[in-house]
Amino acid sequence: MQPGLADRLSRALVGCHPRRWRERYREEMLDVLDQHHPTARTVASLAVSVLSTHADPAYRTAGPSRSQLRRAASWAAAITAVLAMVSGCLGYAAWSERWQLSGAGGVGAVAFGPGQRLLVTGVGGPGQNNMVTVWDIADPARPRQLSAFRGGQPTALSPDGLLVATPAPNGEPALWNIANPRQPVRIAVMPALGHQPLWGEAFSPDGQIFAAAYLDQIFLWDVANPAQPRLLGTLAAPATQANDGASIDPQDIAFSPDGRFLASATGTDHVTVWNVTDPARAARIATLASSRDIVQTLAFSSGNLLAGVTYYGTVLVFSLADRGRPALTTTISTIMPHALYPDGLLQHPDAPPCPPCSPAAYAVAFTPDGHTLTVVVDREESSVSGDPAVTIWSRDTIFTWNVASSGALSGLTTAFRKVKDDQPTLAPDGRTVADGSPDSNAVYLWTPP
Repeated sequence: MQPGLADRLSRALVGCHPRRWRERYREEMLDVLDQHHPTARTVASLAVSVLSTHADPAYRTAGPSRSQLRRAASWAAAITAVLAMVSGCLGYAAWSERWQLSGAGGVGAVAFGPGQRLLVTGVGGPGQNNMVTVWDIADPARPRQLSAFRGGQPTALSPDGLLVATPAPNGEPALWNIANPRQPVRIAVMPALGHQPLWGEAFSPDGQIFAAAYLDQIFLWDVANPAQPRLLGTLAAPATQANDGASIDPQDIAFSPDGRFLASATGTDHVTVWNVTDPARAARIATLASSRDIVQTLAFSSGNLLAGVTYYGTVLVFSLADRGRPALTTTISTIMPHALYPDGLLQHPDAPPCPPCSPAAYAVAFTPDGHTLTVVVDREESSVSGDPAVTIWSRDTIFTWNVASSGALSGLTTAFRKVKDDQPTLAPDGRTVADGSPDSNAVYLWTPP
C-alpha cells in the first residue's frame, strides 16, 4: 500500500470511531499518525479498533459506572479476541503501532493493587517519551507484563484495582479503566486548572475521591462515576523543592486508612494535614513542623500515627491522637550512616549524597496492624579502590522498628540488598519491596529476611 493512501485511510478510520472514543482519543491518535508513517498494518489495526469500539458498551453509554466498566471490559475482551484472530489470519497485529512505547529513563512510580496481585509502574513524566505498564504479580517470582499504555509518573492505582491515574500528554490527570488489565481504556481527563506541574496523585481508601497535587494546590475530585469526574474542592498547598533543585516525590501525598484525613508535604519544613471527611469543605487541621528539611515520603498507620522521611534521611513520627494538638513524638536522624557501603564513608554521613551520585530515594509504610514501621533507603555512594578511579555503588537499606501506640520506635533491625533502582516502594503488607530500574521499565520484587 502506498504511504499516502495508508495515511488517508488511517485518518478516515479515526473519524469512523464512536463519538465518545473520538472525544477521548482523536487528537492523540492524529498526533501519533503525524509522528509515524502509517502502513497497511496501521490501516488494519484501526479497522479492527473501529469494529471493536462500536461493539463495546463503554462507548455506547453516556457515563458508565464501575459495574458497567467491568461488563464492558468483558465484552471488549471477547470481541477483541475474535477480531485479533481474524486480523492474525490477515497477517496483522492489532494496534502494534499504537504508541511505539519505550519509555524515557527509569521507573519513577510504582503502585500495588489489592491483594498484591497487580502492579502498575510509570516511566517518564508529562511531555516525555513515557508509559505505564501493568503487571501480574500473583506469583512474585514470575511477574508477567499484561499491557502498556501512554502515561508516565506520578501514577496511582485505585483500591479496587479498576482505575489507574496517570498524566495525559499535556500533564492533566487521566483515568484509565483496567478492569481488563490486558486492554486498558482511557475514560476521562481532568483539566489541570492551573499552570504548575502535576507532581502527586492519590485515591481515597474507598476509591471515591481522587487527589491531584500540583506545586501550589491540591484538587479533590469525585470519581464515584470515573467517566465523569466532578471537582469537589481546592486546597492551598504550596510544595517547596529541596535547595539543590531535586524534585519532590510522588509519595508526598497520602490519605489516612479511614479516608478522613489527607496529608501532604507543603513546605521545606512542614507537613499539612486536612480533614477531608466532607471534601467540598475540607479544612486544614494541622501544620506539622519537621526539621527544616523537606519531607520526601509519607504514610499513615491504621491508628493515629503519621510517619515521614525527609530529604536528608530523618525519620519522623507524628501522633494525631489529639486532633487539636498533634505532636511530633519521634525523630531519628541517625539512619544514613547505616545506609552506606562499608567502604563508602568518604564524606560526612550528614552530607547530601555524593556527586555525581543521585539523591537518596525513600519508601515508608506501616504494616496493616500498625505495629511495625519500615523505611527503605536507596542510596548511591562513591568508593575508591586502589586507584583514582571512582566506583559508584547503590543499595537498599531496610530499617524496621516496633511501634508503640504513642509513636515511640524500638527494636531496630536492618537488612541490605545491592540494587540499582530509581524508586523503592513498599507494598501494602509493609514488607515487600518493589525496586524500579533506573534504565528501563523493569521492576524487582523482594522481601527482606
